[in-house]
Amino acid sequence: MRHPIDLEALGTLFDHRVAPTAALLHVGLTAPLVESRCRPGGPWQRLLPGILLLSRAGPSRTQLVHASLMYAGEGAMLTAFDALCLHGMKSAIPLLGAIHVLAPRRSRALGYGALRVERTDRLPRPVVRRGFHVAPLERAAIDAVRRTKSIPDTKAILEEVSHFVGAQALRTELALAPTRGTALARKLLGESPARQLERAVMERRPLSVPSARVPMAVG
Repeated sequence: MRHPIDLEALGTLFDHRVAPTAALLHVGLTAPLVESRCRPGGPWQRLLPGILLLSRAGPSRTQLVHASLMYAGEGAMLTAFDALCLHGMKSAIPLLGAIHVLAPRRSRALGYGALRVERTDRLPRPVVRRGFHVAPLERAAIDAVRRTKSIPDTKAILEEVSHFVGAQALRTELALAPTRGTALARKLLGESPARQLERAVMERRPLSVPSARVPMAVG
């Protein structure tokens, strides 16, 4: 018996053919039907819990990004490498890396597969790039360099982004970021001796303050 809903055309109703299961049930599909179409070899596939791709092809990076934001829920935004790419930065190539999403502290979303969800009380105001909510350029850059140990990659990202927002904007964002994974960025950005001393006092560890002025340019 033919289903009253054209299942083959259903994907065209959703951006990037990515749909939440709840939306499919809302339009009249049954849970057993959805489940059957997501079985191995079926026409649909599960990308994340409760998020489906209404196609057997792919998924593309864009579809994974869309699914990640949909899964993370209201208030979520893209950051790090994918956000840098959407900002037009050439120094970030995220094709094989994890998708990093910022979400409100109240969010129940968890990391899943290639998705990294960072729940935080320090959410910036997002900007829209190619239809996606993304973190501002300086936040995306710092979140990206927190996840790389490569000196050339870190330097390339900081240099390119500083051309658009200025090194001081990056230093300000860096001062608010977690210390883990930021040592290289702090060195390249030339964090001031005063800020180093302040951080040392807060962390209650000894520090020798350099007498020479720390260079202010990246690298």
